[in-house]
Amino acid sequence: MFFAVSIAFVVFLLGVGFAAAGPVVPKSDPSSRLEKIAFSLTTGLLANHLILLAVQSLQVSLWVGAAVAGCASVRILVRRRGRFRFKRDEDPFPLVMAVCVALLYYFTILIEPLEDWDARSIWFFHAKMIASAESIGLTAGWDHPSLRFSHADYPNLIPALAAQLSHVLGYWNEYMPKFSLFLVLIPPVFWVFSFWSRSFSFLLLALVFPFGLKGYLWSGSMDGYVALYAAVSMLLLGRYFVEGRMLDLMAGISCLAMAGNIKNEGILVGLIGVFAIAATGIWTGKLGFTALKKSFGPARAAWLAVVLVPAAVWSVFYKHKWGLANDLQLGSAAALHRMMNRLSDGVSFPLILKETLFNTESTVWLSLAAFAAGVILMTVAKRRTAGWMPALATAGVYYGCMVTVFLLIPNDPTVHLLSSLHRTMLTTSGCLVVGAYFALREFEEAPPEPNPGLTRNRTSA
Repeated sequence: MFFAVSIAFVVFLLGVGFAAAGPVVPKSDPSSRLEKIAFSLTTGLLANHLILLAVQSLQVSLWVGAAVAGCASVRILVRRRGRFRFKRDEDPFPLVMAVCVALLYYFTILIEPLEDWDARSIWFFHAKMIASAESIGLTAGWDHPSLRFSHADYPNLIPALAAQLSHVLGYWNEYMPKFSLFLVLIPPVFWVFSFWSRSFSFLLLALVFPFGLKGYLWSGSMDGYVALYAAVSMLLLGRYFVEGRMLDLMAGISCLAMAGNIKNEGILVGLIGVFAIAATGIWTGKLGFTALKKSFGPARAAWLAVVLVPAAVWSVFYKHKWGLANDLQLGSAAALHRMMNRLSDGVSFPLILKETLFNTESTVWLSLAAFAAGVILMTVAKRRTAGWMPALATAGVYYGCMVTVFLLIPNDPTVHLLSSLHRTMLTTSGCLVVGAYFALREFEEAPPEPNPGLTRNRTSA
């Protein structure tokens, strides 16, 4: 029963996503079915969340989504030979492997109940609030004083998915809500396998994403998902600057939007990602305003609104309207005073640098070493590419921002470092691994340099 509902929910999100994503894929786009499924599902997750934020009611959002998915299904049936048709000469191996990995995580996620403190007390506590009220609106209790411990200001895409599923099934337990984690995991797994090649660089990529994140993807904590979506967005943006495919740019933007709807740190990743796109585009001359204006017509502008508006609706409209504030006090004079004191005390700043760089779980130092090795190999091969630039820019700026946050927080930074540093630095190390991947790939694809002696012998012969 539950497995059938799981399949139905995936199809539901694909239908909602195809309604928004189908018209914006270029007719001549050479992308594989794997990429188009991932793009539609990512768009579907964001569009479904936008519908729920707009109507607030779980039941109404599901009916509206079903109507949208139904219209998309009719369109698919009418246009069977449209742009999403399968290609006979396409290698099925990446799709098969992506499905196998996704199924592996399906059972791994659902085999354990909710045990992680953050999962039970923040994300899935919010899901139970939404499910109990049958609404994501204020009736769920976001402004209640007893909820301050649970960070009511956090984005709620994954809790909302869990609440929708609970509403469909008609019950709540300690296992079923984790299916929302699986739904959010499918697109990045598919995107990673769209980079399939028989190479060491892809092996590195597949071992790190998603296998390197391990428990962060099935415990119910959101930091692993923010790191995964941040890294995959840099993968897609890097490929865009190498190959120039518009679908990669749109997919990278949608992954940044997903990160912003998962956790507050994801909003920071999204803003930095936009900066990285602009900086890389200006540096390489591959992203001009005129070209973007030409590429983003009315259909793509509508799609862009669908993926960007959900985070804005929650973070700007609802949080401000309901008075939901973050407990970090980042914009206050007291926070600035704390930062100055910690910079000058001779202990806090060196400790933060040491713990953020050399933590054994986030492995920032090891990721940085892998990136440096990749760049050296790329330089030896005399190759130049822009693929690693967005990843490096995002990793560097994000790391600097998180160090600043640790200097500003009202709590003792030592305690906060021990409890959250290994999670928050996953995004930095993930982006550095992506940079290493592009550098290694350039080295692997470098053409062999001609042997001058052999050339002379052939000429004389």
